[in-house]
Parts: sequence; C-alpha cells; structure tokens
Amino acid sequence: MREKLKKGSFTVEASMLIPFLILILFVFLCLCLYLHDRSVLSSCAAELAGKGAAEKYQTEKELEAWLQGQAAGLARGKLLCLRETEAAVKVTKQKITVSYMGRTGLLGGLTAKEEEQAARLNPTKRLRSIRELKKL
Repeated sequence: MREKLKKGSFTVEASMLIPFLILILFVFLCLCLYLHDRSVLSSCAAELAGKGAAEKYQTEKELEAWLQGQAAGLARGKLLCLRETEAAVKVTKQKITVSYMGRTGLLGGLTAKEEEQAARLNPTKRLRSIRELKKL
C-alpha cells in the first residue's frame, strides 16, 4: 500500500514541477534571442559608423542620406525576435552617430536601443598637421 502512495506522490510532484521548468526554459530562450538581436544591432551600428567615417569627400547631408539608405537593409534578415526596427543616422563634421531601435512582443514587450559613434576621418588634414609638427 505504501509503495503505491509513494509512486503517486512522485507523479503529483512532477506534474507541479514540469510546467515551472518549461516556463523557465521559455524565458531563458527568449532572453537569449533578445540578447542576440541586441548584439546584431550593436555590430550593425558600429559597422555603419565605421563605413561613414571612411567616406571623406562627402558633405554631411550626402553622407547622412547614403548611410540612412545603407542602414535600412543592413540588419534585415539577421534578427531573430526583434521587429519594428528603426535606424537613425546623424552626421556632423566631427563624428557620425548611428542608432537602431527594435521592439518585440515577447516577455511583455522588450525594447532595444543600440547606438554607436565614430569620428570622421580627414587623412589629409592629419598628414599635414603631422608634417608641420615634424618641421618644428
């Protein structure tokens, strides 16, 4: 008689524990997907800022328009759970700022905003200043 009660208690305990373990596994999987997408957005922003920094003979408006066009397709197809991504690019004479925003419906609606900056390169000005310093 006691053996039957012990076997039954294991079934009851398992039926209470399994849904909790499945919930923990689901939350862990969602967070892994979310962190992957944040990493992708961050690397896309850094890549785009680096591309913009290498373009040296364009005006701010031309460079901003070109980078905005590049930003739209750079993260497409790489994201696993984030949707509604928006890209914003701001170009000044000294630096380039690229930011991505994304949103997901998982776990109550997580949002991600990743922003990267790069200094605009002007190799001619840099070389001239180095040569002037060597003359001194």
